[in-house]
Amino acid sequence: MYGGLRSRKVYCSKGKHLKELKIKEKRATTRKGYLPIGGGALNASYTFVDAVANVCSTMGNMGLVYGKDYYWAYHGYDKDMEDCITLMVKDDKYSTALHLKLKNNHRIKHTKDGDVTLIKETT
Repeated sequence: MYGGLRSRKVYCSKGKHLKELKIKEKRATTRKGYLPIGGGALNASYTFVDAVANVCSTMGNMGLVYGKDYYWAYHGYDKDMEDCITLMVKDDKYSTALHLKLKNNHRIKHTKDGDVTLIKETT
């Protein structure tokens, strides 16, 4: 799914296996990575953050509970070395449902003054 590699198993506090789910960053956002102003270390990649927000919001809208059914683990890469959001999930069925529900039709614009504007809402 999404070019992901599911191989790691991580145990939650109750000893149950969680499964790794990778979603390509570009599947979840088109937002540019940086504001066109100085910012040093605080001017981090907004692309990845927007993708994580979109994926986690979508999973919440599916009725899944963050910290119970899934959680964001880390930034990862797929087999083609493309940026991925790596989630730990209780059940593989979440992958199929997320694939069907995830939308990437919102648009966020960074202005040359450093402002951020939502120019197209998700439909």
